[in-house]
Amino acid sequence: MRAYILRRLLQSIVVVFAVTTIMFFIFRIVPADPTAMMVERGMSEEARQALLKEWGLTGSLGTQYVSYIKNLMVFDFGESFFYKKPVWDVLLPRIVNTLWIAVPGLLMGAAIGAGLGMVVGWSKRGSATERSGILVATIIRGTPSFIIGIALLAIFSSWLGWLPGFGMGDANGKTGIARFLQGDFLIHLILPVLAITIYFLPENLLLMRSGVAENRTEDYIELVRAKGVSNSRVAWHAGRNSLLPLITWLFPALAETIAGIVVIEIVFSWPGIGRELVMAVTRQDFPLAQAAFFLLAVMIVVANFAADLTYGKLDPRVVYR
Repeated sequence: MRAYILRRLLQSIVVVFAVTTIMFFIFRIVPADPTAMMVERGMSEEARQALLKEWGLTGSLGTQYVSYIKNLMVFDFGESFFYKKPVWDVLLPRIVNTLWIAVPGLLMGAAIGAGLGMVVGWSKRGSATERSGILVATIIRGTPSFIIGIALLAIFSSWLGWLPGFGMGDANGKTGIARFLQGDFLIHLILPVLAITIYFLPENLLLMRSGVAENRTEDYIELVRAKGVSNSRVAWHAGRNSLLPLITWLFPALAETIAGIVVIEIVFSWPGIGRELVMAVTRQDFPLAQAAFFLLAVMIVVANFAADLTYGKLDPRVVYR
């Protein structure tokens, strides 16, 4: 077990290092000038070169890379070109904002999807319940996230006028946790969370449905039935033993959620890390974009590592070597 953990840690470090290296060279090779988005009209070439030197974009590519790796070792990505302040001061609030919609959306999608999947999987094969459940899940799964977001905006914000559609609401001068406990913020939270819930619901439904449909023919289910327990109790046993693939999927799904809700954040004008990443790439804000990609890579690697360890804890048949 210890050897496996050490090997996986080493692999994770190599993966993160490879991703950050690729991002460095991509941003340096593309024909883009980060000064073009923010220099004043008529700025001299000398002033422009001074700005590039201040940003560490002068010298050979090898020299820039060595400096980049040295800073990476201490998690220093420098100062944002656009915001003129340290990268982490910009990203950390955005990470918190993203987690406010990503975590509830993922957990609700998993809980509701698992419940519906158990119902669909336990229903009679070929029944209307099974066909309807699979059809709805397939339709949602094939629908882009921006379509789901726009549909929710059109129905609940534009047509019915029940919920606000954009932003996080007015802070009213509050900071810290008090900022997120206001009623206005919680109301603005509903539509983005609902969009993420709907988007990740079908995967959970289909996973649970497949597990229950497979487990319902196992010998232990017949043993439970022979004890004379109710049909719902039997279904619960089948559902509980079908949770393994669902639980292990949640860890990488959380990382994929954070990495994949860029469109939803843009649709709802939610100031999260995904939206900030797109804006950083558009502005050629290299430090901010590189830090965001690094953070996402770490989240995905850690989530996959946690999934591997959790799988072994939940299934005693899994042996680490």
